[in-house]
Order: sequence, then C-alpha cells, then structure tokens
Amino acid sequence: MSTATKMRKYETVVVTKTDAGHEAQRRLYEKITEQMAKSGARHLRFELWGKRRLAFPIGKSLKGLYLYFVYLADGDFVKELQRTLRLSNIVLRYLTVVLEEGIDPETYDYEKEAQFDNLPSEAEEAERDRPTTGWDAEFVAAGGRDDDEDEEEDEDSDGGRRKSRNDQDEED
Repeated sequence: MSTATKMRKYETVVVTKTDAGHEAQRRLYEKITEQMAKSGARHLRFELWGKRRLAFPIGKSLKGLYLYFVYLADGDFVKELQRTLRLSNIVLRYLTVVLEEGIDPETYDYEKEAQFDNLPSEAEEAERDRPTTGWDAEFVAAGGRDDDEDEEEDEDSDGGRRKSRNDQDEED
C-alpha cells in the first residue's frame, strides 16, 4: 500500500449566526458535503450541537449555531474547506483539528463511526428556540423561580433561629 492513499481524520466545528435562517444553514451544510464528495474526502459524522451562548460576543452575535463534522481527507481539502468557511457570510468561527494520521481508507471501519444528525426543519427550529446552556437554561428549567434554600436561614421576629422538628423532639 503506498503512502499516497493514506488520509487523515479531521474534525471541524463551525459556529454560524443564529439569525441567518434555516435555508442559509442548509445551503452551507450542502456546500460542505458537496465539497467533500468532489475532493474524495469521506464524510464520517455530522452532529448538530444546536444553538448555544457564545463565551464572548462575536460581532453583534451573542449566540451561535454549532455544527460538528468528522471526515477523512487530505490537507488540500482542508485548505479549500477553510477558504469556503472564511468566505461565508453566516460563519462566525470555525476550527479544524487533526484527530488521526495515516489512515487507510480501504480498511477503515466506517460503520463504527457513522452518525448523521439531520438539520431541523423551520418548524422544529422555532420550537427549539430556547436556551440550551448557561444561566438562562437553568432559570427556565427551574420554572423561573429561585429556589436556593441555602441562601439564608429562617429567622423568627426576634432574630433567633427557628427550632426544627428535631430540636423540638429533643426537648420533649
């Protein structure tokens, strides 16, 4: 087997604008997968991580939609993919990392890794428009209440600590 047929395993995380719209997201996904097919890259996995709050604002965006790709390719494809992502007007950030080198595409176990999430439809996207991480998600999950009982102890009107059931049982 010659070294020319060896490929690398990459992962790419793409963060896009949330207000770009469903159709623009779909076009970007299709453009990336089309580039993979044309260049001979093997698309292994796609995950939609969803809408998440960014650690810091990028431009005027506070949230981003995360897309995760895993694929086998050569270095030339990665350069072309990064060029496409850099020129896209809906991409906020992207990062590509080499996971493994020297993979033979003929003997690789594709079934082990294959997972492809579907992009949500516009109706599903509208339903899911809720916080998924951070304080907002916890606040919504708690029903909008702050139920932190450890914050302060119960005090009666004279400023002393109220007796618990255990304290009352000990006195009896």
